[in-house]
Amino acid sequence: MSNKTLACMSAVVLGALLAGCAEEPPSLRVGSKPFSESMILAEMVAQLAENEGIAVERHIPFGTTERIMEATKQGVLDVYPEYNGTALIFLGQAPTSDGEKSTEIVQRLFNPLGLEMSGKFGFSNDYAIVMTSERAQELGVGSISDLADLGRPLTFAVDEDFTQRPADGLPQMLRRYGITGSSTLAFPLGTEGKDRIVSALLDGSADVAELFVTDGQIAEYGLVVLEDDQKFFPVYEAASLVRSEALRTLPSLSGVLAQLSGAITAADMQRMNKSVDLDAQTPASVASGFLAGKGLLPEGAAATNVETLFVAGDPSLDRGSESARALRAIRAGFPGRDLDILNTPDPLGALANGAARVAIAGTEAFYTIGDSGPVARDDAQAFAVLGYRTAHLFARSVGAASELLGMKTIVTDQAGSGSAIVLEMLLGSLGLADSVEVVHEQRSLAEQVAGLRNGDHEGVFRMAVQGDRAVKAAMRDGGVQLAALDQWSVEGHTARYSFIRPTTIPSETYPSQFVPVASVSTQYVLASPVQKRQETGEVGPGTAGVAQVVPVGADAVEAIRAALGAADPVDPAVPVHTALAPSIEVVDKSLPFSLDVSIINIVMIAFTIWVLYICFLPSPRRLTMPDDD
Repeated sequence: MSNKTLACMSAVVLGALLAGCAEEPPSLRVGSKPFSESMILAEMVAQLAENEGIAVERHIPFGTTERIMEATKQGVLDVYPEYNGTALIFLGQAPTSDGEKSTEIVQRLFNPLGLEMSGKFGFSNDYAIVMTSERAQELGVGSISDLADLGRPLTFAVDEDFTQRPADGLPQMLRRYGITGSSTLAFPLGTEGKDRIVSALLDGSADVAELFVTDGQIAEYGLVVLEDDQKFFPVYEAASLVRSEALRTLPSLSGVLAQLSGAITAADMQRMNKSVDLDAQTPASVASGFLAGKGLLPEGAAATNVETLFVAGDPSLDRGSESARALRAIRAGFPGRDLDILNTPDPLGALANGAARVAIAGTEAFYTIGDSGPVARDDAQAFAVLGYRTAHLFARSVGAASELLGMKTIVTDQAGSGSAIVLEMLLGSLGLADSVEVVHEQRSLAEQVAGLRNGDHEGVFRMAVQGDRAVKAAMRDGGVQLAALDQWSVEGHTARYSFIRPTTIPSETYPSQFVPVASVSTQYVLASPVQKRQETGEVGPGTAGVAQVVPVGADAVEAIRAALGAADPVDPAVPVHTALAPSIEVVDKSLPFSLDVSIINIVMIAFTIWVLYICFLPSPRRLTMPDDD
């Protein structure tokens, strides 16, 4: 072999070795704060970066403002969505409502730290101080200054981050507006905390709440945004806060961030937040759908093929705070899945035929009505308690029957709904099934109660949580009252229908309700299908058109229950998921078998017997010789 050939081969080998030792391009570490909007925006950055061939390391979510900003300064993260007003505050600067000036100051202060705010997304997510329209109208409030003029204590529902912000948080706002004597309900930052904030506002335990203008709950529940008439809050324009080093080491990153510049409106963001907060879609799929719709991702480049898990509910189940809480908890048991509600007259039947994986139902749905009373179904098991629904029987205030026994026509929800089932069971058990006409309607409660006022029927029956907003509105409009269901707790009705339990609606739960009202309630639960044994030959390999029925696994049950938090035990009147069955530890009290020990024991016993045998042997006789004399 010539020296020239040897040199060429050595060069090739050396080049291969150097290529193998070359460092791979760095990953882009993308983070977010723990609320929907931040996670959606972070996913957009991550997905666009991956589409450009950049490896991405996700930290979605990472932490609150203070924590994530410090992590980015220290190089733990490379990029996350931030707001110029928030950055201004955390850099120790005075807030301003001038977005351009705010960004200019932030850029100047961030540059020595090796950070840049790159490209505004196109919308400003300002703080929104909100009230329900009913409460705002009742108190005559339209601005934050009006709260100070009320001269009465108020309860604010806010997230914990808002109570700790150094210059634009709750304590500073109260001082700026001169609001005194207020109390605070603080909830964790994030989707679950936001749901609790809105729930506190809707159920009346809070007068005022803190949200963001892009929150989907504002439009969903018709909340009133109070005017910040003293311009306390700065502008909060969203943009990417990125490390300058990441822009240098990943040349295509600048182009990724430029694609999002001015691409998102406040209305876009509000719709996307609603998809996550109320419709339980994943931030990743919501981000993918938006980017694909804008043409920023080619078809198939993003994770738009996320599997949808269907949750069955009766026809009365809608997209509200109650269902949103349940859907988010279910998502904790099935991470990475999008969820959708399947409204059906028979939610447990949807589990049995494989159309849905989880059902939201009252305990009444676990029974059918037979000739001699309720008959238990065997196609579902309950595994988590969402709460309780109470029967609300509306009657006219004057000039009509004021109790169930005197009513001839009662309007309720669609056939198959929890309201319709409970009403049928009540009437059947009380012997009124033939004397009372039940009318099933798809109309809203407000429309049904309006017909009651007009004399179209004698009663309206609705199962709802105590303090329900629609019930409050109906009672506030007057002309109706809640009729008592005293008859249920007597004559053995509770023994036959043990899952329909007597309860009381406390006085002043609703407007013009000055006395307690006797009623009944049922538990509201999450249910899993039961996997039944199939007959031989019923289903085999290649069988088409047969949906697979898969129970919710024990791990998913545990995750869902943890997400829901502390709750009552499942009503013993309904089948309970096997994962909730108490574990019984059987203690084996028998002695363990060991061959060598057994042999030693046998030898010892034999030796003991031999010793005893020797001890009890008769003494030998002694021979004596007679004397000679």
